[in-house]
Amino acid sequence: MSFNDFMNKVRYWDNLIAKWLMRHFYFMFFQVVLVVIFVFWLGNTINIIDMSFQTGREAPVLEKLAISQSVNMTIIVLLLLLNSFWLLYIFNSIQRIRNVLKDVNFNITKLRFRDKSA
Repeated sequence: MSFNDFMNKVRYWDNLIAKWLMRHFYFMFFQVVLVVIFVFWLGNTINIIDMSFQTGREAPVLEKLAISQSVNMTIIVLLLLLNSFWLLYIFNSIQRIRNVLKDVNFNITKLRFRDKSA
């Protein structure tokens, strides 16, 4: 086996390992982090909704304002979380396209090298 064939195999295996890491590790890590944040947010939201039902109609104005502000902030946090999931989906798609282009480039380079040596 020549040095160039050996280096082509090393590049091929390096590409496969990098693809596996990018697809599985980073994507799953950020997805797990977002799911944990979402579960924490959901528990907090349930407590806020429960607290809003416990305050009566004759509650002081300050309590009503605090609860309405909490609900408004909850909506904003939900939108930010959904935006984070969407960005994670977009970045994952970009990484997959990048990996496909790397594979195509690797195979074209390999074919060019084979044509030159023949």
